[in-house]
Amino acid sequence: MVRGCKAFLTALVLLAGCSAAFAQETTIGAGKIEIGGFPGGGTFFVSGDDNTEVNFNVYTAGGDITYYINPKAAVEGEFTGSVGWAQDVFFKNKKVIHSQMPGVWSYMGNVVLFPGGTTGKRVPYYVTGGAGMLSLQPRIPDAQFGYGTGSQCPCPGWQTFVAENIGGGIKIFRAADAPNWGFRVDYRMLFINSKSSAPAFFAQSKSRRAHRIYIGMLYTWKR
Repeated sequence: MVRGCKAFLTALVLLAGCSAAFAQETTIGAGKIEIGGFPGGGTFFVSGDDNTEVNFNVYTAGGDITYYINPKAAVEGEFTGSVGWAQDVFFKNKKVIHSQMPGVWSYMGNVVLFPGGTTGKRVPYYVTGGAGMLSLQPRIPDAQFGYGTGSQCPCPGWQTFVAENIGGGIKIFRAADAPNWGFRVDYRMLFINSKSSAPAFFAQSKSRRAHRIYIGMLYTWKR
């Protein structure tokens, strides 16, 4: 009888240990270091006056790396690249048909706050803000706006601006079948500071704004 009780207790201990190990292996939620990427998103530049400035949209892709300081706070670095596809825009208060726009690149450092925390949360929400740089890459068709490349345009080349951002979103962590993988939905409002050496069509006389939104994937590299 005593031997039977000991065997039963031993089995319970082993089962509890296995359950704890399994639970640890399938931890759901944020880890310590996270890598993210998004193959598709959009950035919409607004606040231009349609006279000397142009409002336009670009297709945006990028990636980020996030370090969690604690369950409610993290810091992240992000990089994006955008392609200015052909589109109809207004310049000098006239419609310009099917014109290609500049490429756009950005480099930002952000603080990410999770008001509800991330511990054990499959869908934590967050607010974020940060600062960095945003660069315009000239293209030949942009010469008509006083900014481009080619022999027809002795125009300014690459232009880099100081920029800030604020926004928020959600992270969606998968269940035990793939606990290290997840998705992210993110929105940012960008504030691009003006500078006198910029081309007239973009942030020369006043600051510009932009809306950026994307849906991407994330991977927990370290817990």
